[in-house]
Amino acid sequence: MVWVFINPFNLLLFFFLIGLIFLLIKKYKIALFILLINFFIIFTISFFPIGKYLTYLLEKDYHAKIELPKKIDGIMILGGATNAKLANEYNQINVNDASERLIESLRLINKFNEAKIVFSGGSGSINKTNYSHAQIAKNFYEIAKIDTKNIIFEDKSRNTFENILFTSKIVKPKSNEKWILITSAFHMKRAIFIAEKINWKFIPYAVDFKTGKKISLKPNLNLYNNFSAFQKISHEWIGLTAYFLMGRTNSIF
Repeated sequence: MVWVFINPFNLLLFFFLIGLIFLLIKKYKIALFILLINFFIIFTISFFPIGKYLTYLLEKDYHAKIELPKKIDGIMILGGATNAKLANEYNQINVNDASERLIESLRLINKFNEAKIVFSGGSGSINKTNYSHAQIAKNFYEIAKIDTKNIIFEDKSRNTFENILFTSKIVKPKSNEKWILITSAFHMKRAIFIAEKINWKFIPYAVDFKTGKKISLKPNLNLYNNFSAFQKISHEWIGLTAYFLMGRTNSIF
């Protein structure tokens, strides 16, 4: 709910309208100040790949090749790779740009066939709680010929904190167990921080990378892509900050 009011696009639109209101009531200095600040921010995040750089900062810790032990006790896959509403509406698997969470999980499920498998993903929607990422994931695995009887589907969680917390209560991981966590690279840090807070150590298996291993802050004319990248990654940075302030993690970055 808070994101509706503080996401960059909505904030910039709001202040633009405020600037127009001051212009209409002939408060020209205030209007000019607000509109110039607004324009400067739009110009900066549109001409410079700031959003991609902020994404890179969260992904870079997971650039190295993943070295997995021979024996794994459990694999946890975070939801968020499907559009549950459209999947239910059209009775098809409907994935989004985080589909690698599901695709790469197939590799690990087949490789570590004796490990516990948990897919965690309920609904983050306020008024559509019956649309579960877990149910769509189950359909996906069935199509991929994976025996879903061996997978635990946690479908009550509404966010990353509840993903980790609810799953830990279900599987009750022991301190000597080795668990893999699969989620998007830019999202991995927040998930790991949450797990560390409740003394659950994961081996991160980052997927769905949004940036390369090298990045430049040079200005360019990919205006829409730059703005869109900033819009998307600001959600994650706000989430990291909010979870720290709420005591759900011990660090922001």
